[in-house]
Amino acid sequence: MTDINQLKEEGVQALADEEYQKATELLSQVYENDRTYENNQLFAKALLNNNQVNSALTIAQEYVGEYLGQKADYQFYFDVCLAAGYFIMARRMAMESIFSDDREERLRQIDKAEEKAREERSETIQKIHRRFKHIAGYDVLEQQQIYQDAQLLPVEDFVDAAKDLLLDPDIMPIIRVSVLTDIQCLELHRKVRYLYIDGQEYTTILCEQPKPLRDEIYFEARDYLGETVGQDDPITNQMLQEQLRLEMNVLFPQLERVTDPIAWIQADIAMIKGNRMDEQQHESVEQAAIHDYAHRLLSEMGAL
Repeated sequence: MTDINQLKEEGVQALADEEYQKATELLSQVYENDRTYENNQLFAKALLNNNQVNSALTIAQEYVGEYLGQKADYQFYFDVCLAAGYFIMARRMAMESIFSDDREERLRQIDKAEEKAREERSETIQKIHRRFKHIAGYDVLEQQQIYQDAQLLPVEDFVDAAKDLLLDPDIMPIIRVSVLTDIQCLELHRKVRYLYIDGQEYTTILCEQPKPLRDEIYFEARDYLGETVGQDDPITNQMLQEQLRLEMNVLFPQLERVTDPIAWIQADIAMIKGNRMDEQQHESVEQAAIHDYAHRLLSEMGAL
């Protein structure tokens, strides 16, 4: 049996020699046996250069957090998204670029790629747009696939379809939350109407709202939870920290309705332990109501 290190050396050399089919075959074997981030990068690079762009994106997505955390790797992941026509993620990455020159260059590349896609794949784009716009008419599994397909839409087509589905009470809650987050990250500075978890319609400019896990409300709740439960019961702390992250995401874009983060966490602790805490603070009627909406929604999603 050929040594993995030898296969890796041969694969890296094939990449350097621009023998991309050979590199793909060799580095595929390497990655199957040793799924490290370094090997992921090599395999994804081989796939991209071998014009297997969708496979390159699928592989790179296994380490998306790592790619987004480093400047050079960030650029590679952007290039893969753009090559695969994954326009929504590409624009999100462009808007989150640290340097303005990088942002403008990436936006220029996206505009050019979207124009080309409309010329070459107009029928496909129209079909995806139509299905996305009427996503509520499909079953749960199809809704998830339709949402993934919608990531291939040019930004304007994505937002156009989203205007209807955000007001549809029959779409999966996780889809609505995901679309709201997508539009926020696109930073379009447009008013958006949406159906909230309390069943009411609201209008806001999403990119002007704080991101759920970067808001002071979340930080205060997270820190209090860690101080209260973390050292004594790390397993419960981990469970409640994950629940808190989910709660903050489903509350977006109205996190300000959590007026007392401490009382919120105390209510979550009491619920999971089955009894009230000593000197537990009472949630306001309004906060308790939105807390209940959040829990019901998470239960529907199978997350509680």
